[in-house]
Parts: sequence; structure tokens; C-alpha cells
Amino acid sequence: MHSIVRTGVINSGTADIKEEASMCEQVFNIDLGNYYHTFIEIRSRKINNTKFLDKLKESLIDRMEESDE
Repeated sequence: MHSIVRTGVINSGTADIKEEASMCEQVFNIDLGNYYHTFIEIRSRKINNTKFLDKLKESLIDRMEESDE
């Protein structure tokens, strides 16, 4: 979600992590728990700290390619 906010799509890019987490919890009806701790863990990954975003991108590309067939 942070990447979406940073692009300026939501709240002109001014939302903080707390606002982002709250928005995700509401939209997806989930409890993110200690989201700040999770953000710090993701940020500190040595290898592929964007693996979830990479998987989303791959899935979208696969879907588009399938629809072209």
C-alpha cells in the first residue's frame, strides 16, 4: 500500500503508515496487527524486499497474456 500512496494516488501522497494500514484494514476487512514492525522487517530484507509486489506484477502480466490467447 505504501507504494500506492507514495505515487500520489491516495491522499496526494501524504498518508503515513498508520493511515495506510487503517485503509488496508478497512478495504480488505483484515487486522494487520503490528504493521509498523512488519514494515521494518520487510525493509530490512537483504534479498528481494519487494517479493510480494513482484508476485503481484507477475500475476497481472500472466493474466494479461492469458487474455491475449
